[in-house]
Amino acid sequence: MTSSYSVSSSLYVNISDLEPGKSELGLKVRVVRCYRQPSLYKTDPDGTLEMILHDEIEDRIHATIDFGVFKRKKIDIIEGGLYRIKIFFVAHDMTKYKSTTNRFKLRLTNQTSICAFQDPDFPSSMYRFRDLFEISNDISVDNFQLLDIIGRVVSYQKPTFVPKLSTNRMDFRIADTYRELGCSLWSEYIDPVLAIFEKDDPRPIIICIQFGKITRIYDEIKVSNSFHITKVTVNGDSDVFHNFLTGMTPDVSASQNNLVAEEFHDVLALFKNSSADVRKISDITDVQQENKFWVDATIAQIETKGDLWYPSCRNCFKKMPLDPRNRRCFICGEENFSENFRYKIEVLVADSGGCANMLLWDGQCLTLIGKSAKYIKQLNERSCRVIPQEITDSMVDRRVLFEVKTPANKTNRDVPQFTVSRVAVDEEIFEMYALNYTPSKGSTTNCKNEVNVADNEVCSKLSKGKEKVDCEDELENEPDIDADPDQLDGKDITNSEQILEDESEDCADDVSLKYLKEKKSNGYDAKYTSKNKKLKMKHHK
Repeated sequence: MTSSYSVSSSLYVNISDLEPGKSELGLKVRVVRCYRQPSLYKTDPDGTLEMILHDEIEDRIHATIDFGVFKRKKIDIIEGGLYRIKIFFVAHDMTKYKSTTNRFKLRLTNQTSICAFQDPDFPSSMYRFRDLFEISNDISVDNFQLLDIIGRVVSYQKPTFVPKLSTNRMDFRIADTYRELGCSLWSEYIDPVLAIFEKDDPRPIIICIQFGKITRIYDEIKVSNSFHITKVTVNGDSDVFHNFLTGMTPDVSASQNNLVAEEFHDVLALFKNSSADVRKISDITDVQQENKFWVDATIAQIETKGDLWYPSCRNCFKKMPLDPRNRRCFICGEENFSENFRYKIEVLVADSGGCANMLLWDGQCLTLIGKSAKYIKQLNERSCRVIPQEITDSMVDRRVLFEVKTPANKTNRDVPQFTVSRVAVDEEIFEMYALNYTPSKGSTTNCKNEVNVADNEVCSKLSKGKEKVDCEDELENEPDIDADPDQLDGKDITNSEQILEDESEDCADDVSLKYLKEKKSNGYDAKYTSKNKKLKMKHHK
């Protein structure tokens, strides 16, 4: 049941007085939340504009208006602004997740009058925070009532892909004075928050989730975002953030040293307990079972030919065409009003057991590069470089611990390609790896102590074919065997052959030279061979 309200300009009442059947009422309200809700139907491409309003006694009500109608009114609605509203409909609120405790909601139409006004005495009640202790202990918690929370971020996990929902999820924990609470963010809410989490900022990270949804996972209660109504603010400038910081203990408010990624702790624990299965590339090339292994390798070069990123949907992260006429994702139906880009980079890596291509996705690239794909793309729009300098400096010649999935991807290339699930570049993890993975521990032993027949055969071939693959400048320095021995300036051919044999023995420590030398003999620039020699030296240091 709905009723139309026609009001005089001088009569305004409270939200609690609104009921279907009355026709003499008007409202003076402050906008608590204002957001655009996409439509689920193709016949309505504009969707609606949703608002949460509160009056002078801080009662709240949900209001909605067609976005096309709102655009014709040519008025700006801002959060925190004051407005007089006349001529509207009142209906029962039938939504599943309630943004207010009111039984009714407002439906604004083309005849609705919305006028901004100023009143310094009008109260401001933008938040209704719930205590984390009450939520975690399930005290008066309604699963379908959206709520506001604020807390200090104490730990977080890197985003993970949820196949059933075709989207990403990031888990983190927040704390107030007395209690911790788990939280989750989905899809487009992740990137802005993750960028702040990963900044090197000495201040504590305070996060406010407005209109969050209760989620129950087994016996644990968590708070997550609820579609488009949820608003997430990190380290805001409003009084609520200053008041929260004031109430924190001095040691916590001074720094954010307690904020450490949970993934870092997980990886560190793997290497601390010697439970990480570290292999050489040659050991996992022929593995056909589905498994995960760690590889300690150095990035030699970037193999991707073309774009290092792709345009993606903000909701499901699937690739979508950059068509300004159609911003709707054909996978999940989400309407993307701004462009979003994600990394997809393939790199060539080398260790003491060989070479392989590693396929890195957005999460791993962010860890290595530290800047989003959209930022790098905008920064290099006018650059003629195929690969931006920021990416080259952050990745090439860098030692990384890769967690890879087996079996290797099927490609037509000479080297295997693995998909990377995690990367580790922290010094603390490398120190634990060096401490617990000594040469006596299985697959991580020094290659000199476990050179097999195949490795010896490879090095023998390299030794015999060295003159064919050496650079031109090296060939120019070879002694002339037809010259008089007295004119060789002390260059002994026998000694030169001995040096060649020594170099071939060193190849047993770096079988990856085989692949790079073959690429060079097939027309590749000689700089990759010299680069790999440097990688070899750096890797064994």
